[in-house]
Amino acid sequence: MGEKRRKSSYRRIRADSGQQRRIRFVMAVLGAAAFLPVTVRLFGLMVTSYDVYSALALCNQSRTTVTASARGVIYDRNMNILAGSKTVEHVYIDPRELEQTGADIEGMASALSGILEVDGERVKKLARDKSLRYHLIADRVEEDTAAQIRAYIEETGIEGIHLEPNSQRYYPYGSLAAQVIGFTNASNEGAEGIEASYDAYLSGEAGRTVTTKGNNEMDMPFSVEQYLLGQPGADVVTTIDAAVQQALENQMELAVERYAVRNGAFGIVMDVDTGEILAMATLGSYDPNAYLEIGDETVDAQLEALQLDYLRHPEDSPEYAAGKAKYRDALVAARLKQWRNRCISDGYEPGSTFKTITLAAAIDCGAVTLDSHFSCSGAEQIPGRSQLLHCWRHQGHGGQTTAQALQNSCNLAFAHIGLKLGGERFYEYVQKFGILEKTGIDLAGESGGVFFSKELIVDTDKWGTASLTSGSFGQTFKITPLQLVRAVSAVVNGGYLLEPYIVSEVIDHDGRTLLKQEPTVLGRPISEETSKIMCGLIESVVAEGTAKNAAVSGYRVGGKTGTSEKIDVFDENGQRVRDKIVSFVGLAPMDDPRYIILVALDTPDASTGIYISGGVMAAPTVGAVMADILPYLEVSRAEQPRLAQVPDLTGLTGKEAEAALAEAGLSAVFRGDDGQVTAQLPGAGTTLEQGSQVLIYLGEEIPDTAAVPDFSGMTPAQAAKAAADAGLTLRTAGNPDFDRPLLVQLQDIPVGTAVEPGRTVTITFADPEVRD
Repeated sequence: MGEKRRKSSYRRIRADSGQQRRIRFVMAVLGAAAFLPVTVRLFGLMVTSYDVYSALALCNQSRTTVTASARGVIYDRNMNILAGSKTVEHVYIDPRELEQTGADIEGMASALSGILEVDGERVKKLARDKSLRYHLIADRVEEDTAAQIRAYIEETGIEGIHLEPNSQRYYPYGSLAAQVIGFTNASNEGAEGIEASYDAYLSGEAGRTVTTKGNNEMDMPFSVEQYLLGQPGADVVTTIDAAVQQALENQMELAVERYAVRNGAFGIVMDVDTGEILAMATLGSYDPNAYLEIGDETVDAQLEALQLDYLRHPEDSPEYAAGKAKYRDALVAARLKQWRNRCISDGYEPGSTFKTITLAAAIDCGAVTLDSHFSCSGAEQIPGRSQLLHCWRHQGHGGQTTAQALQNSCNLAFAHIGLKLGGERFYEYVQKFGILEKTGIDLAGESGGVFFSKELIVDTDKWGTASLTSGSFGQTFKITPLQLVRAVSAVVNGGYLLEPYIVSEVIDHDGRTLLKQEPTVLGRPISEETSKIMCGLIESVVAEGTAKNAAVSGYRVGGKTGTSEKIDVFDENGQRVRDKIVSFVGLAPMDDPRYIILVALDTPDASTGIYISGGVMAAPTVGAVMADILPYLEVSRAEQPRLAQVPDLTGLTGKEAEAALAEAGLSAVFRGDDGQVTAQLPGAGTTLEQGSQVLIYLGEEIPDTAAVPDFSGMTPAQAAKAAADAGLTLRTAGNPDFDRPLLVQLQDIPVGTAVEPGRTVTITFADPEVRD
């Protein structure tokens, strides 16, 4: 009985055990079935799609910061920096980080406002705005200011203030050659001039910093940081010579002030043998370090008046809206005007400077010779012209040779030269001299000028001879200043038409040359023989003609004056203005021309009482530029100066001192009434050119300073007395024909400047009676 019970119990246990195993098996199968999708999903996530989701996670955790590359340097031909870059930093705050670290917002705002000179209330407002992790507080902060921010962070231990390195462009010479160099905008991209034309070389490639961040942009326990180095920009070496550029701009500024020039000026210095631009200037200019500011004080004052006018009205008034729009339009126009490079972008009537091209063409094809003769009665009815043609000299020039026609700048003679040349050949030579096309200079924004259509010039039976004859002396068409400079260069350099250029080389940061420009000959409009003849004729204009005021002592100088009217400019009443552009294109040395200089003054004011002409105003300006730059450029003098050594005059009487100086070929300027020489400037043993002045003090001591007087309009005798009274010495330049009634037109040191006694002031004489 007991045995049966045990067996029965055993069978039940076995039955229960089997049932449990079946249940566990079913449960296991069901569990496996239940977790199978999860397993498959996990397998897919962790194995099959690992690369995809790993990349997504990395992307979600990665933060990339772009690091600006170092922009290349712009140099002049002597490796002086014209444009460079300096390190600056952006200061920004992270509101979430400030909140998470319990930063003192009030204290931070007060500190930043004091260091950065920003609005503290704005800082607090941005610090509470957690919609963004990046709020810029100040951009392009200088290094010394950035150091103060770092010191504050270190001192307080605050987290959430960050500094981000960047670069800022700077221009050491300020406004010098501003339109040529250009500037970079807020994004550090080239916006004008060389900065824009060569931006692809200068900008380089930006670098990147890649870091990993966790939740809420906090640092992760195992952060990754990777630096991808940028590529620095290449350096650009220009053909500009900073010293030549400075000389050109200085003399142009003096002329603008002296002749009350209303619409600025432009000028170019170029190597006639290579096409290299040594200087290119447009006045009024601006400072590329602050390119949004208006450089012209008069224009700036006008803009300020416009702004104040609309600010007087309520903001919701029509007067406010209209005035504000007017101010903004005027501001934009003023900025665009000052950034504009007139030497390549603006056309103007070249006037009589173009006669050199007409005459070169006529001589080259045999239409006229040096033996040709012309008659000028002051006015003539030219066949094919409806209007009587007047020469600038109303009484006429009488009979003239070819050379005299150029020297006198006779319009009637050149009208006949144009007729002899004929429309077909005239147009052909104009085309050969590159007048009908852009010069191809490596600057953006070049214009091609506006010339007559071929039909208008050639078909004189249909259209008459007005365009042909007026065109022959440079009127009723427009070309750019650079087009004229290039064409006149071809007249004197042996007949070669060159492509001007302003960048000679581009060099990368490893010193490898990426670009090198060489002189490029585009054609040969005239023969070498014609070019030699023209050199002699152009030199005679300065020696004997209307350009005597451009003479430079010791150098063989040539050139041609020009005075043109703005025939297409009208006033607010629709009446044609009488504004003029006076210009002069000069060349030196004429035995082997090397440099060409063009200066044009836009609208001199008649209120000065000075006769408005290229010969009176532009010629002495170019002569002054030449006097400054030819020695610097080591151009050989045709005549070497005779030198003298200053003797020791101490203790001599005035008459004895004057005699001693005269024996040495020097002249005396006295300060004091009587007595013995107590001091002299310059001192004994100094070497001077003969004819120079020595300042002698009789019974007086040398004062600490001397004020430069206004020499404008003085005769030589008046200027000498004014210099003596001021305790200064003089150097004369310009027209050497002292038999003429010469007057001072320019002086190299501004009126009222305090200088050391004995300082030499260079004054430029010109004949105010010159007409052209």
